[in-house]
Amino acid sequence: MDDTVPALALQESEELHRVTLLSMSDAVFITNDGGLFTYICPNVDVIFGHTQDEVRAMERISKLLGRDLIEPGQLAASGELRNIEHEIEAKGGIRRVLLIHIKPVAIKKGTILYVCRDITDRKESEQMLQRNEERLTLALEAASAGTWDWHVPSGEMTWSPETYRMFGEQPGAWPPSFESFLERVHPLDRDRVATTMTEAMDRAASYETEFRVLGYDQIERWVMGKGKALGNGKPLRMLGVFVDLTERNHVVQELHELGGRLINAYEQERIRLSREIHDDVSQRVGLLSAELGVLRYQLSNAPQSIQDQLARLAAETAEIGSELHRFSHELHPARLEQLGLEASIRGFCEDLSEARHINIGVNIGEVPALEMELAVCLYRITQEALHNVVKHSGVSSASVALTTDGGQVVLSVADRGVGFDRAAVRQKGTLGLVSMRERARLVQGELLVKSGPGEGTTVEVRAPIRPPLQ
Repeated sequence: MDDTVPALALQESEELHRVTLLSMSDAVFITNDGGLFTYICPNVDVIFGHTQDEVRAMERISKLLGRDLIEPGQLAASGELRNIEHEIEAKGGIRRVLLIHIKPVAIKKGTILYVCRDITDRKESEQMLQRNEERLTLALEAASAGTWDWHVPSGEMTWSPETYRMFGEQPGAWPPSFESFLERVHPLDRDRVATTMTEAMDRAASYETEFRVLGYDQIERWVMGKGKALGNGKPLRMLGVFVDLTERNHVVQELHELGGRLINAYEQERIRLSREIHDDVSQRVGLLSAELGVLRYQLSNAPQSIQDQLARLAAETAEIGSELHRFSHELHPARLEQLGLEASIRGFCEDLSEARHINIGVNIGEVPALEMELAVCLYRITQEALHNVVKHSGVSSASVALTTDGGQVVLSVADRGVGFDRAAVRQKGTLGLVSMRERARLVQGELLVKSGPGEGTTVEVRAPIRPPLQ
């Protein structure tokens, strides 16, 4: 038998191993029990920057790695050591992080195999990810926001620490679930939240909703939930964020209460001024008009110029009296308490039509008697809206409608004038619109304004019907 065949096969096998090692990014070494090299892979420079000859000159692997990684007898006791993270200084002072696997062998006259993998880029990515996660955590804490992740098929859900806090529990106190989340949602909001989230999940769509939660600490909080469902024909995953709106809602509520107190104080001041004008100023003007009448009678033989002047003064005095009377009723319409909302609106529209020469169509359906606070709200909004028509619309006609729709009373004031840009007006925050909107809010109503340049304006109020207190 030809002895060259096994020799050739061995040579080819060694060449294959050499080529394989060259193509690897890992570095492989074999040492004896004392740590002296018996084998150095040909691609050692890829990680360490040193050539084979430079590494061979170091003699010991501890010099290449910077220190001994194993103690005498440690490998025999454990069998092998896996996934040792170790930082080295490569040629040129370059720092690298290696993942090293050490195991016993009997090859190349050695007894210990070292496989070194460069994980520097991976570690940098992990550290960057960790820094980003820390920044995100800080940002979420600053914003009182928490994240959650729901794997729908398994039902497994994870919460961030801030989400746990929002629900009045210590982070990681128990494994969350969709069912346990719904248990903490306020009973009055639970069905709505469940429907919103399950519909988004079924459609693989986004959702956003506000609701109350009653935490495990028995504290009620307002939360905004916002998320997106993922799926491929069936629900797979839902990601989202919870934002604690409790403090914001407390501030908003306090502002609303302050606004309500200001409006009530404003109404009381209008009542005081109305009575003062009606009971004092108007009567004094009326007395002045009567005295001018008596004076004209006494001076009936006076020159015509004097009689004309007296007549002019009497007419102006009577006109001032009429204006004071109208102004007094605008400040506080006594007929609102005496005759009701319909008569008050009709009377105001008649007075305004006569004073400002504007045609106002009034259409009032069958509206039941309303609680005084609601009646005052609708009357004041009618006043404000019609004054805006006179000031800004550029037309000489408008319409007022008062009807009911189910359990709501609906007021509409409309014109076909120049209209306005709602976005620009909203940005300016004009006092008239703010006042009307705040009045509507105080009676649990909603103010809708429809307008556009050249499209006219419609102001609509919808509020739940509240009958008078018995």
